[in-house]
Amino acid sequence: MGAEHFRNWLANRWSDRIRWREPLAHHTSWRVGGPCDLMVFPSLEEDLKEILEEASRAGEQILVMGRGTNLLVRDGGVRGTVINLSRGLQGIEAEETRIKAGAGWPLSRLAGWAARRGLGGLEFAAGIPGTLGGGAKGNAGAFGFSLDRIVRSLKVIDGEGREQVLSREQILYSYRGCSLPTEGIIVEAELTLTPEDPQAIWQRMEEFHRWRRERQPLSRLTAGSVFKNPTGLRAGRIIESLGLKGKSIGGARVSEVHANFIENLGNARASDILELIRLIQERVEKVLGQELELEVQVVGEG
Repeated sequence: MGAEHFRNWLANRWSDRIRWREPLAHHTSWRVGGPCDLMVFPSLEEDLKEILEEASRAGEQILVMGRGTNLLVRDGGVRGTVINLSRGLQGIEAEETRIKAGAGWPLSRLAGWAARRGLGGLEFAAGIPGTLGGGAKGNAGAFGFSLDRIVRSLKVIDGEGREQVLSREQILYSYRGCSLPTEGIIVEAELTLTPEDPQAIWQRMEEFHRWRRERQPLSRLTAGSVFKNPTGLRAGRIIESLGLKGKSIGGARVSEVHANFIENLGNARASDILELIRLIQERVEKVLGQELELEVQVVGEG
């Protein structure tokens, strides 16, 4: 079965859940990016497995995405099929201090769900716009906390639809990353939380929200932190020290609120953002001899 046959199968199987030539700009927080050949929105884990199995047999190129909050799609778009998990994989169950949640859960909403039940440990994630799956793979964190501290296990599906459950001991976490195979798709995470007074949890969440409102451009079109923090340093402070706050190329601008954020002023193209990223990296490398590594993922064709 070739790619054309696979896409016809997908159109017949899930006609109400696919979009042809869908602009990725509609599905990323930066609001930039060209179209994909086909986008599908599976709801259940079984659907995802079936799609991956058929795609593997057909040799179809696949990109899996969540809410697109850490993703820069080039202007030429993405060839093949995009599997968008932002509307699915949102089952949840709890047993005492452990919860199993589908990878499609938005981190902020999951933090609120836990707080209402007096389960602490996710407060730091209340302002992180991505999903649990993307956050667990990228070891999302803030305020000195990160998901690796509370992950107990991850259920992962590979590019051929095969499933396995990895215990925390089998996962090597690092700063903003983990040891999962590149094609590994997280479909569920088991977390271990801490019983606490709900009021105390909400108070911490509000303090984190207040900090973000004061120091981050939350009302702008961004993808959060663009660069990882070098060891012992802050990427935003490095960029600011070089006078790059407010620097703009086309419709993209280094935020004047926080220099590790790049804003789409409303008419940016992905190429504007990429050019600004390269300029920052080159300037930092030239002046400070420091390499800034991307925290966002760049995909697609130029």
